[in-house]
Amino acid sequence: MKKTLIVISLFACSFLLVLYFNNNGSASAATEKQINDSFAAIEEKINKEVSLRSEISYSSNPYDYIKNNDDFENIIKLGNDAIPILDQKLSTSEKNGLQEYITAIAIERIAKVDLKGTSTFWESGKDFSTKWKAHIKSIPLSIDTILLNTQTSSGEKVKKIIELGTPAIPFIADKIESGDESIFPALLELTKGTENIIVDGDKKEWVVSHKSEFKSLKDYVLQK
Repeated sequence: MKKTLIVISLFACSFLLVLYFNNNGSASAATEKQINDSFAAIEEKINKEVSLRSEISYSSNPYDYIKNNDDFENIIKLGNDAIPILDQKLSTSEKNGLQEYITAIAIERIAKVDLKGTSTFWESGKDFSTKWKAHIKSIPLSIDTILLNTQTSSGEKVKKIIELGTPAIPFIADKIESGDESIFPALLELTKGTENIIVDGDKKEWVVSHKSEFKSLKDYVLQK
């Protein structure tokens, strides 16, 4: 009887794991398709501008090509789930042109990061890719370093953590769960505009109940 129960339990666990990975795989595939479709539409519009010899087609500023562009905004609306896919596309691309540059812009916009506004300036998509990987890899240690700095005020610490971007969210959550609620404003800012809406109440309790929502983002950072 016990043996039968063990077999049933193992089967149930296996089934749930398969279901979990299938669902996550399907979601990832759907996100990637949306990204590919949006980039195809962006490229089509750019080619049209070039063929028409419009004013924008003579621009050397990549930001001009995504200004008021609904297809680019559709990529941004995909949120943090799109970051690993965009990162992978940028890393594996054999080119280093306009599309790669636009991909880099999209990652920065979604992650709420401005590497150009820091000493980590980038000049091309591939240049961004290299510096982005270094930035992502440094996030856990950067948070520890910021929090351990006794010469920095709580407000300044929050500001510096916000500058790390949305990939820092799961690590901020870990700190809050451990009892440091002083950086809760950073979590509030980085989750603004997403489905993870912070509500009034116990901060630690909120973090614990929503922790699973940040798992894929945490895995992405730790894999770097």
